[in-house]
Amino acid sequence: MSSENLPHKIRSEEFRAMLGELGFTEESLYAKIAIQTLAKRWPDIIGPIYANQSEPFSIQDDTLIVITSHAAYKQEILFLKKRILNHCYRYLKENTVKKIEVRIGNVSRKDSKGPQPSAPKTGLEGKQDLVSLAEKETDPIAKKRLLDLIEYL
Repeated sequence: MSSENLPHKIRSEEFRAMLGELGFTEESLYAKIAIQTLAKRWPDIIGPIYANQSEPFSIQDDTLIVITSHAAYKQEILFLKKRILNHCYRYLKENTVKKIEVRIGNVSRKDSKGPQPSAPKTGLEGKQDLVSLAEKETDPIAKKRLLDLIEYL
């Protein structure tokens, strides 16, 4: 097989440049991925009752911001601080989160009594440049992950 037919690997500089054009930095992208990772596992981290009344909102510096619907839930979540920090370390594989701040506000999570509509995927529309870069990846697993990430953006 000639080298002309083989796709070349994406250079990290190319990928960073494309992210920059979309208004993302490596740090902001990592923070979004970290929040989504925690959000998907939130019921396992704090339990289904508290998970229905709260959600991980953002990570600012080394602080996880959690939004909850009521002051009583805020207090209970603060009691779970050590557990939450342990799970953050476990799922994020780094010491990204060192502190927890709980705020009272509107929680977007719906009550789990009925089927929840899933958020529509943003798809790959308008992201052809990123897709073409991902298509150059030779490792099929890495390629799939890149395409999933681009679709999430």
